[in-house]
Amino acid sequence: MPNNPKPGDIKSVVKNAIGPMEDYAMGYLNPVGTDPVSSSQGTGYVATMKLSVGTVGISDADILDEGTENIVSYDRCEAADANISQINMGTASSFCGLNGALWGYHLAQAELPTTKVFSIPANGGKPLDVYDATPLLDATYRLFGSVDVPRHPPLPGAHVICANKNITVRGPSYAWAFIAIAIADDPRESNLFIEDCGEFPARPYETYDKDGHAVKTVFPTGDQVSDLLLKHEYAVAKSVQLCGADYRKKAYSKMYAVSRAVYAAPGEVGSALACAPYVLLAQHDVPNQWTTDKLVDSKLTAWQSALWSDKLQPYPFKDREIVGAP
Repeated sequence: MPNNPKPGDIKSVVKNAIGPMEDYAMGYLNPVGTDPVSSSQGTGYVATMKLSVGTVGISDADILDEGTENIVSYDRCEAADANISQINMGTASSFCGLNGALWGYHLAQAELPTTKVFSIPANGGKPLDVYDATPLLDATYRLFGSVDVPRHPPLPGAHVICANKNITVRGPSYAWAFIAIAIADDPRESNLFIEDCGEFPARPYETYDKDGHAVKTVFPTGDQVSDLLLKHEYAVAKSVQLCGADYRKKAYSKMYAVSRAVYAAPGEVGSALACAPYVLLAQHDVPNQWTTDKLVDSKLTAWQSALWSDKLQPYPFKDREIVGAP
């Protein structure tokens, strides 16, 4: 029986977001072939969220030029935590619409925080409440696995459309990345992804402890960079409100956001990547005896228990973490 897609119906979207591979995800818009079990039409997609940072060490950077530094540091970001390495990444604009579902939110639901980080007031409308998106990054990590403990990552060499931003910097400097998704109040409208990246130049110097010993430090410090990232989250939240006003005054009253930075020391190269891969799930992402409807109705923990018994380590980062700061 044909599986007629129904835009905006999450269960219909997910049923049509199963790809042709048993153990690999595929990029959205790749052909799905014929699968008599799932009967997926490939008209839906599952959006995932990833935020990663990485560095190229001094000894490596000495023999690389600017172009190859960018390549190596970017590849390290793709392979870090949730593994999406070896894909052909295409760039799309930043929405999860009526033919999409967000992994960890609409299906395989993560334990999302109920305490907001901050709220942005709105003139004549609802305020925008901002929550930590780290559980959504963890959900992607548990879907794809890591390089060392693979689960069902995108097929190596697959063409995968992603909302994405990235930056590469030469030390001494911080490379930072930010990703958020604003959830539309009206389910007939699209949810909005925001990704951003940038650089905070740094200046190493020495100070002294009470015994007169030299202590190496850097300006800005890791704590100061974390504060700068929080300030940036406020700016992004305001931009979400303004974007919503452009879409026939559509409202967003809830946003999940997360940021991270990495310190590149003198002679190092640092990179940061924020991306939202749009994928068709591996067929084996639906556990035995499950349907795609049950995948929508279930928690991430139940899905993981039904499918995996491996030793994947806990997700290693928290919001506004500064990696490698002196």
